[in-house]
Amino acid sequence: MSTEFSGRAAIITGASSGLGRATALRLGRAGLECWLVGRSSSELEKTADNIQVAGGPRSHCVALDIAKEGVLAELVDEVGQRHPWLFTLVNNAAVMYPEPILEADPARTRELFSIDVLSMMESCQAAVRQMRMHGKPGHLINISSLASQSDLYGAYGIAKLAVNHLGRTLRRELECDDIRVTTVIPGGFATNLARGFSASALELAAEVMQKKGYDLQGPDARRLMGDPDDVARMIEYILQQPIDLNLEEVIIRPAVSIDMA
Repeated sequence: MSTEFSGRAAIITGASSGLGRATALRLGRAGLECWLVGRSSSELEKTADNIQVAGGPRSHCVALDIAKEGVLAELVDEVGQRHPWLFTLVNNAAVMYPEPILEADPARTRELFSIDVLSMMESCQAAVRQMRMHGKPGHLINISSLASQSDLYGAYGIAKLAVNHLGRTLRRELECDDIRVTTVIPGGFATNLARGFSASALELAAEVMQKKGYDLQGPDARRLMGDPDDVARMIEYILQQPIDLNLEEVIIRPAVSIDMA
């Protein structure tokens, strides 16, 4: 275990699996006291156990449905009141419903924007309040997606484009604070976001890979679908930078792109 970030707190959403779990493990190993947010208490406990086995401080597991208005902001305020240094908020939680706009289910679209955009805005507002109160350097890290640069992903792409713009706007609003804002834009990493795909979308993805000669089970897998720890390592690197610098946007992707067009 490193003590680089000891005495500081981190909030990581979507910490029950994938990128969120990998990020929590990295930050916990670096000494951060982590508040782990997700829907599954049992999976959050697994993440917390992994951190403790790695020598990190005890984590706090908070099962929340962040689609509900205000609940994530309330947690951020609570953490800020309990801990003297809220160092980072990592907004990673998301759902992905990539169906075409004309076929989108309105209820699923509302849920998508509530989780992927609105809860992020609310939590950033709360984090800034607490970081200003603490008077210490802090970081907001918002996870976007390469889908924000494509017109193939329906409402999900629109939501992630909003995340990109949120980061740019917050960066400008926080120029006079010791609070940096980074939008991390990953593409093609092995997470469970595909749970939102329809069966037909998954079949299409498999067909595209097969036609282009890609085999996710073969030796090219690492070049096609990245390890979430690669993104987590980048997040740790961002937090290690001097507070006078701002890595505004970071795109990280596997070597080979799978274009669904």
